[in-house]
Amino acid sequence: MRSFISAFLTVCMFLSALLSVAWAAEDETAIAFAARVIGDEKRARLVVDFDKAVTYDAYLLPDPRRIIIDLSQTAFSLDGEAKKLPTSMVRDMRFGAIAPGQSRIVLELARDVVIENHSLRNVVAENRHRLLLDLVTASPEKFAAAVRKAPVVKKSKRPTAEVDPSDSKKTFTVVLDPGHGGIDGGAAGAGKTAEKVITLDFAKHLKAALGKNDQLKILLTREDDRFVSLSDRVDFAKQNNADMFMSIHADSLRQKNIRGATVYTLSEEGSDTLSRSLAQKQNRADLVAGLSLPKTQPKVTDILIDLTRRETQAFSVGIARLIVRQMKDRVRLIHNPHRSADFYVLKAPEFPSVLLELGYLSNVEDEELMKSEQWQNKAAGIVSDSINAFFKPRMADRE
Repeated sequence: MRSFISAFLTVCMFLSALLSVAWAAEDETAIAFAARVIGDEKRARLVVDFDKAVTYDAYLLPDPRRIIIDLSQTAFSLDGEAKKLPTSMVRDMRFGAIAPGQSRIVLELARDVVIENHSLRNVVAENRHRLLLDLVTASPEKFAAAVRKAPVVKKSKRPTAEVDPSDSKKTFTVVLDPGHGGIDGGAAGAGKTAEKVITLDFAKHLKAALGKNDQLKILLTREDDRFVSLSDRVDFAKQNNADMFMSIHADSLRQKNIRGATVYTLSEEGSDTLSRSLAQKQNRADLVAGLSLPKTQPKVTDILIDLTRRETQAFSVGIARLIVRQMKDRVRLIHNPHRSADFYVLKAPEFPSVLLELGYLSNVEDEELMKSEQWQNKAAGIVSDSINAFFKPRMADRE
């Protein structure tokens, strides 16, 4: 009996220790519960309120002009009022996770400024910690002198899954890339639907549908709401020897009447103005998070690499046509649903790549459809059929 009680107490102590660690980890996260920018075209102040003290670093970046505020781990509970900026000095404000244990606020600037003062104050009477950042208009020379190189952002480690012994028997690897994530919310619909949520939800539905084929190994570039840079998305596919790469998006357009799914393949010229515009916006996604643009790949001079790229491009076009064919008359498609543009994430020569626009959040009807689990299941099934059809003859060749 005494040994039982001793063992019971040991287990209780162990569980208590685990809970203490969990609570401590949770306690490390500060909550930003209010934010605003006040001022005019000459002087402005950013005010952010937290429930506890945070560590922070504020600096300027050029091209485009931005103020970056790196924070210790922070959860943002800010309503829409936080993005209503009554000052002509700041165009936009974004916030969110940027890396494990690191959060970020990005202020997009309308003109050259310098940071005059910044501080974190403990407002005891109101039980809050207040970050203050004062900005003043400056000459281009003073702005340039104040700019400094951004610190390297920690790599975002993907959740590790249990090793499945059956994976070694799988013939082909498909990498699904849910666009945006973390601080980069992507487009937003009239109903406040975030692109990053739609793309991840759909990727998980598609993974489940493709998982029924025991010859396919399905990987996601992100499994949760985290930021992944454009180059990291492509590198992830390369490191896992992908046989196919699909980037998933749900953009917004100025023309709110345009709706329907679109499948993009790579083209340096772009098939039309709309495609070129979308590619330009997507290729600047890293800037949204306060990073630099990914380095452009040098012009291919090696004939073997060029031949490889041409072969994978032909496969990419084949996949795109299969998806369009499967979707026709079953899912709403845009006019000319197979288009091309110079998307950064489609440039890897090692594997065929396509970018799937599920629809456009700028269109109210598309937004409602894409939020629907029923529509996502249906569309995922159709895309899954297309990918299976693409790999079927190749699977037969390997048997």
